[in-house]
Amino acid sequence: TPWPKFAIPNVSWSALSELLGLAFALTIVALGQSISIAKAVAARSGQRIDANREFRGQGLSNIIGGFFSSYVSCGSLNRSMPNLEAGARTPLASVFSALLLLALVAVSAALLAQIPMAALAALLVLVAVSLLDLGRWRQLFSLSRTEFAVALATLAATVSIRLEIAILLGTLLSLMSFLYRTSKPAMRTMGFDSRAPDRQFVVLADSATPLPECPQLKLLRMEGEVYFGATQHVADTLHALRHAPHPQKHLLVMGKSMNFIDLAGAELWEAELNARRAMGGNLYFHRPRPEVIQMWQTTGFTRLLGPEHQFPDKRSAIATIFTRLDPAICRQCTARIFEECRSVPGPDPVGDSAVPRPAP
Repeated sequence: TPWPKFAIPNVSWSALSELLGLAFALTIVALGQSISIAKAVAARSGQRIDANREFRGQGLSNIIGGFFSSYVSCGSLNRSMPNLEAGARTPLASVFSALLLLALVAVSAALLAQIPMAALAALLVLVAVSLLDLGRWRQLFSLSRTEFAVALATLAATVSIRLEIAILLGTLLSLMSFLYRTSKPAMRTMGFDSRAPDRQFVVLADSATPLPECPQLKLLRMEGEVYFGATQHVADTLHALRHAPHPQKHLLVMGKSMNFIDLAGAELWEAELNARRAMGGNLYFHRPRPEVIQMWQTTGFTRLLGPEHQFPDKRSAIATIFTRLDPAICRQCTARIFEECRSVPGPDPVGDSAVPRPAP
């Protein structure tokens, strides 16, 4: 009989470990394939994708299907694209398609078996060709060679090996590409442009002419996440700053673009704090994000750092840190970076009236 029979799955404990690994792999493949198909369909229909809803529906489908000896259910281009081309616009189209297919199999299974496989293959080729967007490929090539290479490798794998393996390969390559891009967050040295009327806070490397730095306080803007994959790059950069010919002992990190950190990131900042204090300086943060502060509180770094080393704005940060700088060095300094430098007697070749002092 073509009708599926209800049966409770009988799984032995000895086979459970093997089945769990297989189930996990099929879950990754099915969810990845389904969301990819949903995006392709949505790009043509203009619909909005709710990934959580897609995953919940697919999960319920597989749970119920397990009691009827069903195959793993997931999205299918062979069904979705013909439905879309035929005018389908709501999920009910899939329901009616399933009911129609069930009725056809029940009453005309022998007749459907006479359809040549070549005809079905031609239909699949037609659906695949309709999905090939050469304009999108050209745009991807011009925007990101890395993403283009990932897409090309996934395409080659799709037509040469099993589909689920190709999807896993594409997912793995995308993950590797993401980790590579985020493993080297930008760390930019900041300063004040005293030539500009508004004394802008600028990236020193972007300045057309060299701008002076404070010999005791380094201003560093952290752009990106400090997680296990990026800690080596961040640690190397901080180590290089500490071992420069004339390093600044104090470091103020602009942390509003540091979106989150993990345990490895928290340990890195703790090591930097200890290194700064060992060389006679200290570590400070400007506007750390709530997620970062929460991680610091969980790991105990906030207690080591001290809440007085976290500042809501640059003006209060620089005003507080300035009182902790070595006054002997300040008296010999000719850079005179901060507004607070006006109060320190010493050499000032440009004079107070010649160039306005940059304010934080």
